[in-house]
Amino acid sequence: MKRITFVVLWTAFHLSMEAENNKVINYLIPVKTDQLENKITSTFGESRGDHFHNGMDISSMNEPVLAMADGKVLYSRYAEDHPFEDELGTGNSVWLDHGSGNFTAYYHLKDGRISKLLKPDPVKAGEKIGVTGNSGHSSGAHLHFVVLRKFGLEILDPQKFLSPIPDGAAPEISSLLVHVNGKFTNINDGDNINLSKEFPFTVSIVDAGEKKSQRRGITKVQYFLNGEALRSADFGSLQYSRAEWKNPDGFAFTSLYHKDQYLIGNLNLKSGENTVKVVAWDFKGNVNERSFTFYVSRL
Repeated sequence: MKRITFVVLWTAFHLSMEAENNKVINYLIPVKTDQLENKITSTFGESRGDHFHNGMDISSMNEPVLAMADGKVLYSRYAEDHPFEDELGTGNSVWLDHGSGNFTAYYHLKDGRISKLLKPDPVKAGEKIGVTGNSGHSSGAHLHFVVLRKFGLEILDPQKFLSPIPDGAAPEISSLLVHVNGKFTNINDGDNINLSKEFPFTVSIVDAGEKKSQRRGITKVQYFLNGEALRSADFGSLQYSRAEWKNPDGFAFTSLYHKDQYLIGNLNLKSGENTVKVVAWDFKGNVNERSFTFYVSRL
């Protein structure tokens, strides 16, 4: 089968998305598993060191992977196709074409392609297309799934279309950091710091959801300095523009993250008292805010 290269990833419950021709596509959850709210280990838009996590991860092993909607196989790649090549990061994977430029992709599948995926026959919603596994660059068995439209030029957070997933916990806002010459300093309320110019400030934010040990990303954040709004950032979708992925506000990865932390910006702080406020939302709408007040001596 012809090899096609895309950029993608994610996982979902029942969802519906309006296609470009106003045709409604009804999606089904792509993995049969219990207690989904405890198995979502990564969400859309998180930092992956130098790029966005452009899908969602569901912890799962040896469970059926289902086509989320009617369509046809756009592409599939298994290790058995290239036995003498290094395994790709996506591992065993399947892409489905749902029409009107809408695609879904399923990664890290277990070895053993279903033979039907090599035929031109259509695939029905809910039909088994694989089994969850741990192939590729994966630190644990899971399904990584992606929802795309505009023929792959836009990737969407699948949670926009999911049935509600239990999540009663607001995001946790912890460390405020200033980064100077490759090193960072944690800033606590009431601290005194010396600065000679503007430097990058970051903040640590995680959303545990129903399982408190999880450390997932957020869907929106706003930053304020001394009562004035600095900027906000939305992590609900990614668009490919000028050779890089950008969020709905037009920010590239390096404008939103620094050293795997959320980037507030390069702050030129005044001498004396300064207050940085952070407001963060998860997809369920839970919101939290925290202010850090500290004192600056300009050198």
